[in-house]
Amino acid sequence: MVGVGVFGIPLAFSKSGFLVGLGFMIAIGLAMLLTYYMYGEVVLRTEQLHQLVGYTGKYLGPWWKKFMLFADTLSIYGGLLAYIIIAGDFLSYIFSGFYYATPTFYSILFFAIFSILLYLGFRAVAWLEIGLVGIYSLVILITFIFGLPKVQLPNLMTFSPGAWFLPYGVLLFAFAGMSAIPLQRKILQGQEHNLKKSITLAVGIVAILYLLFAFTIVGIVGEATPDTVSGLFEFIGGRMVFLIALFGILAVSTSYLTLGMAIYDVFRLDYKLKNMPAWLLVVLPPFILYLSGLRTFVDVINVAGAAAIAPISLILIATFAKAKGQGDRVPEYSVSVPKWLMRVLILIFLGGAIYALAFN
Repeated sequence: MVGVGVFGIPLAFSKSGFLVGLGFMIAIGLAMLLTYYMYGEVVLRTEQLHQLVGYTGKYLGPWWKKFMLFADTLSIYGGLLAYIIIAGDFLSYIFSGFYYATPTFYSILFFAIFSILLYLGFRAVAWLEIGLVGIYSLVILITFIFGLPKVQLPNLMTFSPGAWFLPYGVLLFAFAGMSAIPLQRKILQGQEHNLKKSITLAVGIVAILYLLFAFTIVGIVGEATPDTVSGLFEFIGGRMVFLIALFGILAVSTSYLTLGMAIYDVFRLDYKLKNMPAWLLVVLPPFILYLSGLRTFVDVINVAGAAAIAPISLILIATFAKAKGQGDRVPEYSVSVPKWLMRVLILIFLGGAIYALAFN
């Protein structure tokens, strides 16, 4: 879950109102936590290790497997597009004192360099990802400590009826971390009983970090929060923002390679495409969307969350229901979900996605 989705949260909260955003964070955080509990049980009920698409195919059949692949691919394209957009903001801020160029220029430069690295087979290094998680947490905590004296409580009490639903898709995107759960089972081999605790700690820690960051930024800037990350940086200023931007571009770079390589391998290994066609299918769709004018970071991750993460979560719920009776392994934990609560989850994901796409 740790990633650049955090930068969209204060922008969304400032538009909807901080208290509205806080309400959405509680609801989405709890909904995703329960969904991850379900997914964890699916993983533990299945002898063979898969990923999202594989579990869907096993329990729901080939048609739903194809739909899950489509939704997963859409989610990855949305992520890659968001990384292209925000990379331009980060690089523009970092190099503005040495060489001025527009965020668009830096976005295209980022796309060119890291797409070539992707074709060459360069993967994000695991130890670098782990280090970035530590830096990420430290930067947010330092931002909160130094920013707290500047927080103005009236900035946290605003409300904008026209944008009240904006945090929905942004938070779905920020809390997305489905692919990590099968990996967690692999890491916890022999200690699978700790998987539920691991999921709880992950969601809880990330939610606290997101909340601290949103509270600090919105409390300082309020309704004047700019629409872009680069604008936000210019508004706040200071050395801390340079550190945040530096962390951000490192996080974006590794995330772009990780996501890109994941879908690149699907096209090459599962669909037997040659390297060049598979690579073009990875890098061209998000870049074409960028060139077509989709360049607002918050809007992109809002749509990616509503149009991709929400359907994926719905399919996970159906997969969980099937795995309860068809699993081939005794799980280390079992989640009892009442029918009324299942309906609430379905309403959150299905109804929320329809509303977000139709009215935002």
